[in-house]
Amino acid sequence: MTIGERLERVPVWLRKWIVGALGIILFGGVIVGLFLYFYLTSRLSYPERNVIYRVNESVTLSVNSSRYHVDRSSQASISEGGIFSGEAMQAGANDVRIKAIMCKSKRREIGDIDEYELLNTTYQKVAQASTKSEKSRAIFDIARSNYIQNVAGLIDARAATEEIKLITLETAPEIARSVDADTYVIEDGAQKPVWRYRLTDGRRYFGLLGDKYRYSTKLYEQNGDKSKLIYHSAETGLFGIMPQGSNLYLFNEIPGVFQSMSDYFNGVKSSEEIYAFKISQYWDAFPWRILNGGYVLSDAKGDIAKIEFEDFWFNYADDCVYRYYLDLDGNGAIDDTREIIGKVLFSRTESKDVKTDGSKDEDYTVNYSYMSGYEVKNALSDFILCGDIEAMMPDQIFDGFGQHSYLGYVEEKRDDIMLYLDKNTENLDRAIKEDDTLGFKTSLLRLLLYAKRPYVTDVANKMNAAAVRPQAK
Repeated sequence: MTIGERLERVPVWLRKWIVGALGIILFGGVIVGLFLYFYLTSRLSYPERNVIYRVNESVTLSVNSSRYHVDRSSQASISEGGIFSGEAMQAGANDVRIKAIMCKSKRREIGDIDEYELLNTTYQKVAQASTKSEKSRAIFDIARSNYIQNVAGLIDARAATEEIKLITLETAPEIARSVDADTYVIEDGAQKPVWRYRLTDGRRYFGLLGDKYRYSTKLYEQNGDKSKLIYHSAETGLFGIMPQGSNLYLFNEIPGVFQSMSDYFNGVKSSEEIYAFKISQYWDAFPWRILNGGYVLSDAKGDIAKIEFEDFWFNYADDCVYRYYLDLDGNGAIDDTREIIGKVLFSRTESKDVKTDGSKDEDYTVNYSYMSGYEVKNALSDFILCGDIEAMMPDQIFDGFGQHSYLGYVEEKRDDIMLYLDKNTENLDRAIKEDDTLGFKTSLLRLLLYAKRPYVTDVANKMNAAAVRPQAK
């Protein structure tokens, strides 16, 4: 029996019903498909709750830059969030209230030019830093050295006078296994700078492939002619291409592979107590817009802190949310519900303006929203603790300028806010550098204190410092 004969045996009323049903299904499918298309492709705003500070930054990126941290110039307007108004948020309400601008920051990082300015509400400078760079091309200088000097100071806006606070000298050979940056501090009333810290960046492949392959960080504290190692951080990966974790030791260098094997087989054990931390990187394959899922800071007891990344397939475009967690009860396990201490929304919007000067530089706008964690009443102190977590991840922050994450930019704006709220030398150093030098000890001890680690007193004694709790401004 042919198909036609089979169809003729179907009643006419049933054939009409089948055709009508197929038409309804087809029409309904088209309507549902259009609805899903417009819904999934529409640009929505990520819900913002209990915003502490909001930053709007205009950025010009040099597309011809060959540096790992691409040349750019930016202007950022910083304002307080709605949390300072004391008004209660209704369920489901979006905290998009914008308060008056409290300060502005400007950065210009193009070639050998590196400038920074922090301005108050009347656009008067309250802090600034500038860099002078000289390249050596002597016949016998095979390493092709670059000599860099950065001078930073605080400005009294009323008297229009600047007080130099920091001088950083860096000898940066283009071919070298490590680069040293020495920080000199000018104390109040002092006549000359005092050498306080040396930060050493280790580079893979003798630096032949540039600073992109930085794999370790060492911080030394100088006391006269003597130096004391504060920490040594080294990435755990082999090639430095993909996102990866790190090991971080206090007061001791991390042993290399051959040294570790030799000590193991020879039964050599160090009699000195080792304060070892691990920064673990984990993957997030769904959605796969950003494969890096975040970082976990841990010690022998368990997890201390965590930064979790969230990205999106639909609705929120290239937005990314960073969640900060801290082991507040000291049990070595993080409660994702009650121990979240802050969130940051990083939202980038491309400029639609057409350039008329023929420039190919890329213009875009970034909005940062720093939000409170579980305990809204502790929002300001938790804001500082989030910065302390960032300070414990120097290698990950270095790769956080669009390479493996945006954590470098998030920390950069947080440092601007902290400097404006408390204008001191330590915060000035934070604002002008990717790695915290003057402020690392403070951040470390404060983090261990809040995480209830019993060895915080021993670490403080070795550092000759005291652990203090952050003060709300």
